[in-house]
Amino acid sequence: MIGTIVGARMRFTVPMLFALAFIPQFLVGGLTGIMVGTPVLDYHMQDSYFVVAHFHYTLVAGSLFGLFAGFYFWFPKATGVLLDKGLGQLHFWLMVAGTNLTFLPMFWLGVAGMPRRVASYLPNDGFGTANLLATIGAGLLGLAMVTFAVNLVVSYLRRHTRRAGDNPWDAFTLEWATSSPPPVLNFDEKHPIPKVRGFAPLLDLAEERA
Repeated sequence: MIGTIVGARMRFTVPMLFALAFIPQFLVGGLTGIMVGTPVLDYHMQDSYFVVAHFHYTLVAGSLFGLFAGFYFWFPKATGVLLDKGLGQLHFWLMVAGTNLTFLPMFWLGVAGMPRRVASYLPNDGFGTANLLATIGAGLLGLAMVTFAVNLVVSYLRRHTRRAGDNPWDAFTLEWATSSPPPVLNFDEKHPIPKVRGFAPLLDLAEERA
C-alpha cells in the first residue's frame, strides 16, 4: 500500500505523510524488539517499561500510522468526499508529536528500572519527569483523535463542496479509473475498464495522451 500511495504523485499529501512516518517509527519498534530478544539485554529490561515502549512503537507508531495512511487514501474512493487537508495535516503532526512524546520516555524509564504493571511510585524513585512527559504526549494523542473526528464531521457537512473526483491523488492503479464511489460492478459505460498492459495502467494511459 505504501508504494501505491507514494507512487500516486510525488507531493506531500496527508496519506503520504502518514505512510512515510510509518517507516522510521515502525523501525524503532522493530530494532528495539531485537534488543529485548537478546538475553543479556533482556535480563535487565524484562518486564520493564522498555518493553511497553517497544510494544507501543510497534502498534501505535507503526500499525496505526499505516492504518491512517490507508484511511485518508481510500476514503475519497469509498465515499466520493475529500477529507480536509489542513485538519489532516494537523492530525498528522499531533500524532507524530504525541506518539514520540508518549512512548520515547518509556525507553528511558525501562532502562532506569521502572517496572510495568505497578500503579504508583515514590517521588525519590526518579520516574516523575519522564512520566509527566509521557502524560503530556498522551494528551496530544487524544487531541489528534479529536482532530480526526472533527475532520470527518466537517468533511461530511461540506460533502457537496468537497467532492473528491475520480482520481484526486493522480494515482496509477486500476481502481482509480472508475467513479468515486464506484458503481455496483465497479465499472460502467461512463467509466470503462482501461486497457491493461502493465502494473500502472493509468500511467500508461496518461503517457499515451501526452
